[in-house]
Amino acid sequence: MDMRTVEKIEYGSASAVRVPPDAISNLGMPDRFIAFDTETTGLNPDKDCIVELGAVVFEHGVPIETFQSYVNPGVCISEEVSALNHITNEMLQAAPTEEIIYPELMRFLGTAAKGETMICGHVAAFDLSFLCKTLGRLGITANFRFVDTRQLATQIPELTHHSLATVAEYFNVPHEHAHQAKEDALTSGQIFCKMLERNRNV
Repeated sequence: MDMRTVEKIEYGSASAVRVPPDAISNLGMPDRFIAFDTETTGLNPDKDCIVELGAVVFEHGVPIETFQSYVNPGVCISEEVSALNHITNEMLQAAPTEEIIYPELMRFLGTAAKGETMICGHVAAFDLSFLCKTLGRLGITANFRFVDTRQLATQIPELTHHSLATVAEYFNVPHEHAHQAKEDALTSGQIFCKMLERNRNV
């Protein structure tokens, strides 16, 4: 499954729907949105798990509140993945379990879990597929709406590559700590704001 093109995600009681790019082109700066990112044990939400959660609330284009936690999913992280995100099994053993941390995350996300506040992320369907899979497994209800900054970046002719680092550089957004969930969420949120500003000036 190509997460760059997935339009809808559904796992039991949890779902997420992509906001069409043409709906974003005429969108002004939202009063509020939440940037979201995860680190995981692998690439398949059906068999891999989230090991770090990061979210940043933006109001009127300004980040005002953050959420970050490692997650103990009850499985080990491979040496290969650990080398990429610098999350170790020792860190996970000391982290909150899924049953503890996800209710806390849902309180932080607030109205975003009802689709009333938009979620953004870079290849957001990847992160939300993992989130919905976990919430569905835990019996937690959520209905997200999301926008993908990578998809929006493909509409910028000057950009031939669309990684988070490349798009951040294009918009002069700092991105010093790649593969850290809260930092990547912050970067994608700042990129989204820059994209909305660019749309107004085109």
